[in-house]
Amino acid sequence: MDIAYLRKEIDRLDSKIVELLNQRAKVVLKIGEIKKQNRAQVYAPSREQEVYFRITSQNKGPLTNDCLTAIYRELMAGSLILEKAIKVSYLGPEGTFSYFAAKQKFGSSVEYVPVRGIDDVFRDVAAGRSDYGIVPVENSTEGGIRETLNMFVEFDVKVCAEIILPIHHNLMANCSKEEIKKVYSKPQILSQCKYWLASNLPYAELIEVSSSAEAAHVVAEAVKTGKEGRHCAIIAHGEIAQQYGLNILFKNIEDNPNNITRFFVLSKEFGVPSTKDRTAVMCYIKNRAGALLEVLEPFKTYNISLTNIESLPTRKKTWEYCFYLDFEGHVSNETVQKALGEVSKKCTDLKILGSFPKCD
Repeated sequence: MDIAYLRKEIDRLDSKIVELLNQRAKVVLKIGEIKKQNRAQVYAPSREQEVYFRITSQNKGPLTNDCLTAIYRELMAGSLILEKAIKVSYLGPEGTFSYFAAKQKFGSSVEYVPVRGIDDVFRDVAAGRSDYGIVPVENSTEGGIRETLNMFVEFDVKVCAEIILPIHHNLMANCSKEEIKKVYSKPQILSQCKYWLASNLPYAELIEVSSSAEAAHVVAEAVKTGKEGRHCAIIAHGEIAQQYGLNILFKNIEDNPNNITRFFVLSKEFGVPSTKDRTAVMCYIKNRAGALLEVLEPFKTYNISLTNIESLPTRKKTWEYCFYLDFEGHVSNETVQKALGEVSKKCTDLKILGSFPKCD
């Protein structure tokens, strides 16, 4: 047995894999026709989660689960567009962490629409210009993303899935560390690297921009146009380096190595239950002593675990607040329905934002 023989065996297997993939695609098309007849949602996060669980639980190697998941991500993305052309809005430009979160969820086959602000993501989904939107909702070191949570007060969109993205920051430049005079990035990223920057670049000027991708664009242009640009650096996702012709000087410079951002997938429809779900709601309550406690008591009564709580101004009346909550369980679950029934009696309004498969 030699290499030539083994390569022929790989070719034979590749031919069989292509044949099987296209057989799978034909079944997808049949499912798509049934969905059209029933006016069902094309993207099914619960089914996606089910497929990932099944293939990884059946995996006996030598391919890793991460490798198989990446393959199936692209396969399912390709299957999605067989059923319907999909547009996904995200906080742009290309190269932001929202962009990489979107790619992690939807792969390379869908159409990505970069927008200027988180409010524009909500606007695109609410108006039907995009099928889905990707927005950051919570960071493990800085808490809830208030800009996103405030938009749920203003727009009638649903949450159908979540994405958990480990956040690693990299220092990039086309000079040595000693030559750096300016560091560009978005405020949150600079904050998440402040101790590293203070220790390693104490005299560098920190310049805030709207996104890490914008920082890369600014510095790349500065490098092209003048000597001063050589002394500029950025902090961003590692994949930006090649895109903008920058060198990674230091990797993973975030102060907290367990820095994770949670993103929501926005849509106009609820998702169906999966094996492990989470539900998000917005509670509007009267400004009086004990009002929040009354809202929280039913969750304790029905043994439902709260996973997040944030207070937000309603923007309708001074010092009037609503509360964002998310918790374990799907809104269709009988116990969850009983708890929410009691919660609604304590609120002036209860807005269910969505139920979605929980990412571990």
